[in-house]
Amino acid sequence: MVRLAIVADTPQGDSLAALVPRIAGAEVVLREATLEQLVAGGMADVDAVVLLSKESPDVCQQVVDAGKHLLVSLNSQFSTEAIQALSDQCQQQKVCLMVAGSDRLRPALQATWPSLAAGELGDPGLVRLHRWSSTGANGAGLPGDLLRDLDLVLNVFKSLPSEVYAITRSVAGAEEPDYIQIHLGFAGGGMAVIDRAATLPPGDGYFSFSVIGSAGAVYADDHLNKQLVFRGQHPVAVGTESGDLAAVADLQEFCQAIEQQRVARMSGADWLAAVKTAEMIRESIGACSAVRSGEGGAS
Repeated sequence: MVRLAIVADTPQGDSLAALVPRIAGAEVVLREATLEQLVAGGMADVDAVVLLSKESPDVCQQVVDAGKHLLVSLNSQFSTEAIQALSDQCQQQKVCLMVAGSDRLRPALQATWPSLAAGELGDPGLVRLHRWSSTGANGAGLPGDLLRDLDLVLNVFKSLPSEVYAITRSVAGAEEPDYIQIHLGFAGGGMAVIDRAATLPPGDGYFSFSVIGSAGAVYADDHLNKQLVFRGQHPVAVGTESGDLAAVADLQEFCQAIEQQRVARMSGADWLAAVKTAEMIRESIGACSAVRSGEGGAS
């Protein structure tokens, strides 16, 4: 049984704690709003910490120094140096580091990964990913959740891109970009195209993901689970799909990785790769040209 401490602000922490009874082999033994409260109360009865409040490299290192497994959210606020240091520290302490918030465990994509791993698709050649929403970019000019899209692509090719080209536009005339298109080139000729727009009416948005390989292809989206609702004004896309299934899958994977003493499916190395790729994308947008690894980009 994995004894969890959940550190998150209300109501996020309460919502997460409510999911744990659905996780095999896990129980919540502590629930705090801040790490300071957790440390003050002692962590002797805790095996792992789910840290979703005021994440920072220093805070994460305190958890790992105490010998506790760590689940943090996928975010772009950590530098590559900080992620690498945290990953190295977890290896030294022999604890599990997992990153939540990726779409790898999204229910609609669960048929994709076994097909790839079994070689049923052959060598991946092209990945197309579309994500359209009503929310825009963050202050850095990139969508705040772009890392989860990059992680999906990198999980297909199992490597960093060798070349990146990206452009942004403000389709609706806003100061921040509301459209971004990203081209990623990989060794061996594989490529990916990520297309994101933030100009949809209010609602849950739309997502699609496809992989074309040398021997087959897979496709997944959430289209069948969207209802376009008209109430006399702008239409609203209402999702009926997965609810909290992705969060449950993250928690289950974290606990299983701890019990089985293995690397989690979304590890610190995966987080690092996504952040490195995001840095290349930002560099390409600033330079208005392609960026190649080893030429100022990630390597």
